[in-house]
Amino acid sequence: MAGLGGSAAPRWWRRDADAARREAAAAREAAAAAMLELDTALSDLPDAVSVAEESGAGGGARAQHRISAPDSLASDWRDLSVHADAVIGQYLQTLAEHDDEADPESGPSRRAATDLGRAAAALREVLAQVLRFRDQYGEVLAAATRVRAAAARAVPAARDAVAGARAALAEATAAGLRDPALEAALADAAAAVTAAEAALAQRRAGPAAADAERARRSAGSVAERARALPARAADVRRGAASVHTRREALGTRHERLAPVMSTLRRRYPLSAWGDVERAPQRAAAALGEVDEALAGLDAVLAAPVLDVPAAAGLLARVRTAAGRVDDEVRAATGRLERLDAVAADPGALLTQVQRALVDARRFLAGLPEERARRFRRTFEDLARRLPPLEEAARAERPDVGAVLREATAIEGGLAGLVRTARAD
Repeated sequence: MAGLGGSAAPRWWRRDADAARREAAAAREAAAAAMLELDTALSDLPDAVSVAEESGAGGGARAQHRISAPDSLASDWRDLSVHADAVIGQYLQTLAEHDDEADPESGPSRRAATDLGRAAAALREVLAQVLRFRDQYGEVLAAATRVRAAAARAVPAARDAVAGARAALAEATAAGLRDPALEAALADAAAAVTAAEAALAQRRAGPAAADAERARRSAGSVAERARALPARAADVRRGAASVHTRREALGTRHERLAPVMSTLRRRYPLSAWGDVERAPQRAAAALGEVDEALAGLDAVLAAPVLDVPAAAGLLARVRTAAGRVDDEVRAATGRLERLDAVAADPGALLTQVQRALVDARRFLAGLPEERARRFRRTFEDLARRLPPLEEAARAERPDVGAVLREATAIEGGLAGLVRTARAD
């Protein structure tokens, strides 16, 4: 009998158990494949939906990060994600209940095949729902993905910009130069990068992009200004040498005020030059400020590390004060020169005023009648002041100061009239 010799064929129950195990293994693989496919379909949706909700609501994002998300997006996603989590959880529980160990009985394997097949079917059903969701909200999700990608690019770019600014500032510091404002701006940029990273981690792409852009711009400005510090420092040092030379000239000019004021007092009444009477005192005060600021500038320049903005500020203060010294000296000496010129030849001053009057009349004549009419009354009022001015200038002992003031007032009024008419 064949059963008593050679190799015996597998018993029927053995064949049945092997088939059951193969069915269970196939069901396990099918369920795993369905789970992988579902996981792939779900992988980017939480971020995309979160960005769409946040950007659609504004969330402080810039206009280019706004997304027009339907009101149903959030509720549909919430329902879908809750259902997907429940199905995935059931799958994992089924997988845990049916391990991959060999079982001599076919019953457990058949139950595993049945349960895992049911789990695979449920996973495929959820996958179909996910695909319908993606199709329904495709444009919104694609826009959200673009916003997220832009934010993801902006954050490392901002981080690199901050690193570049930090390196530029370190190079300036190594050269003995500093700008406290740049240090503060760099700290703000670094804080903005940290805020951008946190926002990105929280799926707030709009704020992340806005913070990253602010950090990038600020860091770029810091780097540019840090690289410009050596040139600014060189300008300050050249300016300091120049104002030291100018200080000597200012002292000489200030000394000229005393004889100028003496001549004004001797030749003309106070009414002719009263507005410049205190020019020597104002010039002396400005000269004292020059010396004070210059001493401060020298101290800053001598420091081991040059605070470039502080030095530039002191240099500007020196120049401003020096300009006031020049203005006071010029006002007094110019007044004496003009008074002397009018006293020597009042006709020249009258000719100058007459010329200004003629020029203004010609200008008005070239305007459309409607525009010219609006300024004619002012012109006529100024023109009526010329005869009394001529009479005062040609008097036997003219009040030179009064004549000069009136002539200056008429010329100023005519110039103002022309300016206003041109701008009208």
